[in-house]
Amino acid sequence: MLEDKKIKKIPIEEVMEFFQNEGMEITEKEAELIMDFLYSVTLAVIRKYFGSE
Repeated sequence: MLEDKKIKKIPIEEVMEFFQNEGMEITEKEAELIMDFLYSVTLAVIRKYFGSE
């Protein structure tokens, strides 16, 4: 079932490092907000295209 699937969480430190390597300084809170948004979008896509509806 879809609810049983888990998406591996990327450590916030890695997210911040990624953005820093791209020339953007972000705070830990900003990194958390970005990742929350991306996880939400990912779950929506999974439900839409791989859901059991």
